[in-house]
Amino acid sequence: MEFLNKRDRLVLTTISQSGPAGIDASALISLLSPLMTKESVMRSVEELIIKDLVKVTNLGQGEVRYVSSKNVRDAMINLDIQKLKIAEYVKELNTRKDEILKLQDKNQQIEQLKNIVQEGLSIISIGLINLYSSMPELTIPEYIESIQPLIEVMEKLYKLVQKSYTKEETEAILKIIEKYRGEKDYRILKEMLEKEEISQKDKSI
Repeated sequence: MEFLNKRDRLVLTTISQSGPAGIDASALISLLSPLMTKESVMRSVEELIIKDLVKVTNLGQGEVRYVSSKNVRDAMINLDIQKLKIAEYVKELNTRKDEILKLQDKNQQIEQLKNIVQEGLSIISIGLINLYSSMPELTIPEYIESIQPLIEVMEKLYKLVQKSYTKEETEAILKIIEKYRGEKDYRILKEMLEKEEISQKDKSI
């Protein structure tokens, strides 16, 4: 599977958002003029027509309209539904985050954070799975771009609640690093981890 490039996705989503009536050629160019040249827009339209993702309707008297295929519009419905679920989760995250920070019990804080992180990861994963069967070459890159700010927040929260790697997992990761970075980096990282492990044991005594 090959994702559509950013330019084609921008043109295609703009056309599809005009619904079954489509959009006038001049209106499309005008809408995208802050981002793209007329030549670039028309080049994308030509490629999308060839891929059967866009149809051309000539109404006469110089009026040409572009209409995205039904499959594209159905995929956009699915994409917008997944984005809506993410937006609802972000609202809930903002509310629950403040409540969690007010908790006095640190263990309870960690448990609550863990729950909300797992919920977010589940929503993101299910969204990707749903979009995989709905024109993924268009919807998946659009979805990933739209949730990028949330992903950055989730990464920070995940670091607070993630479990430590087992000894076997750590060794497997180090072997992967050795494969791509060489034995020297492998040894350095292994020594650093061993020192950190000794330090943590000393603190717990």
